[in-house]
Amino acid sequence: MLDYVAVLERAGGEFVDRVGASDLDRVVPSCPGWAIRDLAAHQGRVWEWARQCLETGSPAERAEVPVQDADLGPWLTESRDSLVASLRSTDPATPTWTFGPRPHTAGFWRRRQAHEVTVHLWDLQAAAGTPVDLPEDIAADGVDEVFSVFIPRQVRLERMSTPETGVRLHLPDGRSYDLGSPVTAHATGSAGDLLLALWGRVPLERLDITGDPDAARMAFQRALTP
Repeated sequence: MLDYVAVLERAGGEFVDRVGASDLDRVVPSCPGWAIRDLAAHQGRVWEWARQCLETGSPAERAEVPVQDADLGPWLTESRDSLVASLRSTDPATPTWTFGPRPHTAGFWRRRQAHEVTVHLWDLQAAAGTPVDLPEDIAADGVDEVFSVFIPRQVRLERMSTPETGVRLHLPDGRSYDLGSPVTAHATGSAGDLLLALWGRVPLERLDITGDPDAARMAFQRALTP
């Protein structure tokens, strides 16, 4: 079983280190309109927001936090460390507010924040021209999170409709997930590439698509990619 807090702590530490060694004005191609400064500020705000939601049991406001460039590294470190400490000290079964399906427990935030920083670390690596393949076990769990948490939420909030023709995603571990119905295409690839394609980070050319490629493309485009 994945140790989500360990994933967050490790990937979050690398994220902070890379931000500190980066040109903050460098563009992040996978996050249109953002430079590394913006990506770093977003990640820090998400860490603070998640901690507040966890500790108060209520939805918190994701406030803008003005941080000077010189203070960005220390602020990110404190935000990550505070979230890690809060997650470690809270029983995963503790009831709290989440935006996911029931049960609404602290365990949701462990999983969500592990995947949040995993994808944003990839964004940061890609901005530097050195993207690293996502760990397969983490990525496979991330695909499951997309289908069990995000797509149902997007449909419920009417931010997306279920594609009328669909694609079946096949993970290397044998699991499969349908995006739309009826299925007229199939997509295979590493769990990392499937996850990054769902989040709009890599083109579908990274995947092996069989069947109707137009249906596959439409289904991925209408998935969630906020």
